[in-house]
Amino acid sequence: MNLEKIFNYKVLEYILNKVAALGLLVFIMCTYLLLATGFDLYEFTEYLLNTEFWLYMCGYALLTTVLIDLVRYKWKKLTNNRGILLHCLAGFIVFFPFMGINPFSLIAGFVGALCAFIYAIGSYFFKKKKRFVWMALFVFPLLLGMRLIDFTVKTNWNEEITKSSYSAEFEYFNGKHEIPLSLEKGDKVTSYISFTQTNGGGYGYRILDQNKDYVGMKEIEETYEDYGAVDTKAFQFNAKKAGVYKLIVTGDDLKGKIDVKWEIE
Repeated sequence: MNLEKIFNYKVLEYILNKVAALGLLVFIMCTYLLLATGFDLYEFTEYLLNTEFWLYMCGYALLTTVLIDLVRYKWKKLTNNRGILLHCLAGFIVFFPFMGINPFSLIAGFVGALCAFIYAIGSYFFKKKKRFVWMALFVFPLLLGMRLIDFTVKTNWNEEITKSSYSAEFEYFNGKHEIPLSLEKGDKVTSYISFTQTNGGGYGYRILDQNKDYVGMKEIEETYEDYGAVDTKAFQFNAKKAGVYKLIVTGDDLKGKIDVKWEIE
């Protein structure tokens, strides 16, 4: 085997090691999220859909570990223990430039240090146990596949739809329901949402544009008279581009009824 092949093999082995360590960290984080959500798969996948967080976390982990390895192998020899400490330090200080020094950033720093510790230990583990690398790499396609599944659960869902309203009554709702709105550029939408809750479940709503980005909403104090004394949320937003917008209502172990009315100007 010539030097070029040896170099290419070492580089590939190094990359696989770092990505596998990242896979182990992501797996442990996702395990915690599953436990924290009570194995609510819909809520869990909502966390997975926060692409920005996962990209920043993975990018920062890979960047810092490469820089630490450069220090270890190019400039100054460091023991494994010191390398782990540097990883923990990098995980601890990352929040301070954005959050300042306060109790919240300190808590976030300790969590970041713990994640960095797991990542560093994982990297050293996979150096010794290379046969487990591919198992850790399998985490990524598994989670990407889960992102494509909608785990919404609806029981006895009875809906009524008109050109300017939507209503649904149900025995159980955990997840999301999308209401499409076809809008032209510059359209002003005023919407009224009423949740009739008959148990202790939670609920919410949001607007996404055609690119699946959040749309800013302005809450207003108007009420829709047909809803009577029922608590009603009213808001407005403007369509910056023509396309199909989605008004998304969410339920968290909810029983009751949802009423939505909208006016387009």
